[in-house]
Amino acid sequence: MDRVLEYIKKFNMIESGDKIVVGVSGGADSLALLHILNEIKNLFPLELVVAHVHHGLRGKEADSDAEFVEGICRDWQIPFYIKKADVRKLASSWGLSEEEAGRKVRYDFFEDLLKEIGGQKIALAHHRDDQAETILYNLIRGTGLKGLQGMKPVREGKIIRPLLQISRRQIEAYCREKNLKYRVDSTNEEIVYTRNRIRNVLIPYIQKNFNPNFSDSLVRMGDIIREEEEFLSQYSNQQFDKWAVASDGEVKIPIDFFSSSPKAVSRRIIRLAIGKLAKSMADISFAHIEEVLNMALYSSTGSTLDLPGTLKAKIDYEALVIFDAKENFDIPPFQYPISIPGKLYIKELELEIVCQQVEKPDVLNKGNWCIYVDKDKIQGSLAVRNRRDGDRFQPLGMNGSKKLKDYFIDRKVPRSERDAIPLVVDGNNIIWVAGHQINENYKVTRNTKNILQLKIIKKCNNIC
Repeated sequence: MDRVLEYIKKFNMIESGDKIVVGVSGGADSLALLHILNEIKNLFPLELVVAHVHHGLRGKEADSDAEFVEGICRDWQIPFYIKKADVRKLASSWGLSEEEAGRKVRYDFFEDLLKEIGGQKIALAHHRDDQAETILYNLIRGTGLKGLQGMKPVREGKIIRPLLQISRRQIEAYCREKNLKYRVDSTNEEIVYTRNRIRNVLIPYIQKNFNPNFSDSLVRMGDIIREEEEFLSQYSNQQFDKWAVASDGEVKIPIDFFSSSPKAVSRRIIRLAIGKLAKSMADISFAHIEEVLNMALYSSTGSTLDLPGTLKAKIDYEALVIFDAKENFDIPPFQYPISIPGKLYIKELELEIVCQQVEKPDVLNKGNWCIYVDKDKIQGSLAVRNRRDGDRFQPLGMNGSKKLKDYFIDRKVPRSERDAIPLVVDGNNIIWVAGHQINENYKVTRNTKNILQLKIIKKCNNIC
C-alpha cells in the first residue's frame, strides 16, 4: 500500500475528488488494484466505477468471470459496467489479431464510460512483469526508443497505472494477505498468443540461462530510455515550432534544417510533420521516415515520394514539403474576361479581381496585390487566366522579355503554386503576374494620362 501510494504521488496520478474508471478482469492484478484504490478512499475522496469486458472467447469461463466481478462490486458497493463483444468476429472484420482487437475493444469501452460518468482517470492494473514483457515484445518488433520505454505510468493525463513498479509475485502475495480470491484466465497459459510465449517461454529461458534478474534489467532500461525520450521529444517539438510552417494541407521545413541537424532529431521532425496531416500514424513505419529524410538530404527540386494514405512528400527548392494530395489538388486551366470597370470572382482560386480607372495616386506601390498600369497601353480586351506553355513577359525594370517559367524558377516559386497564380493579360501580353510583378511596358510614367488600378481580394478580405 505504501509503495503504491508513493508511486501515485510521484506521478500525480490521482487528485482529490477524481472519478476513476477501473478496468477489472477478475484476475489477481486488477482485483488488487481495485482493493488498493478502495482503501485509498479513506485518505482522500475518490469515486470508483468498475469496467469489465467480456471478450466472447472463453464461453462459460468468461461468464463466470463477469459474475464474479459483479459480485465483488456489489459487496464493495462500487458501480459495475460490462461490455460484451465478439472479439474474434471483430478481429476478422477489422483485419487485426485477436490480441489487438481485444485491446481496442477494452480501451474504447473505458473511454466511452469515462465520458458517460464525467470521470477524470482510467486505472489499469499493468505491473512490473507486464512492463518487462512489453519492452521485450517491442524490441522483437524492431521498435524505436518510444517502444523501448515501455508503458508510461501516466498516459495522456488520464490513463494511470498505479501498480507499474509492483511485481506479479508481490501482487499475488498481497491478495493472499488480504484474503482476496481471484479468477485465473486459462488462456494465459496458452502459447498461441505472442505475449504468452514471451511470458511463459522466452523470459523464463533467459532468466534461467543468462540473467536471473532479466525482467528488472528490462524495466530499468525502460525507465532510463523514458527520461531520454521525454527530453528528445520536448527538444524536437521546440525545433518543429521554430523551423516548420504548417498551413492547410501541408507542412514545409527548410532543407537547411536537415543538413545541419542530427538525424535523430530530423526523423522526429518528419514524424511530427506527418502527424499534423495523417489521420493515424499506424501505417507510418521507420522505412517511410528514412525515405523522406534521404530525399530531404540528397534529392533535388521536383522529387516526390508517396506516403501511406493520401500523403506525399516533395522537394520544392529550399524546402521539404509534406502534403495531403486530397487537399492540394491541381488548379485546372481557366480564363475569364475582365470589364473596365468591373469585378470578377475567380472560383478556382477563391479570389476576386477588381478593375477601375483612377486618378494618379500619391503612392504607386501598394504591394504585390494592388497595382497601377497605363490604361492606354492595353491592346484589346483584358482577361485573367493561369499560366500556359510558352508564356513570356517583360518584368519591371528589365530589358527584353523572359519566359514565365524561368521567372518562376529564378524567384523560387514552387511548381505546385504556379497554376494558382492569376495572370492579367490583354490581346498580346501578360500585364501582371499577380502577387509578383507587372510588365515593364505597362508601368505608369509621367506621361500617363489614364491610370487603371488592378486589385486582388481574397475571400472578401482586401489583401492590398
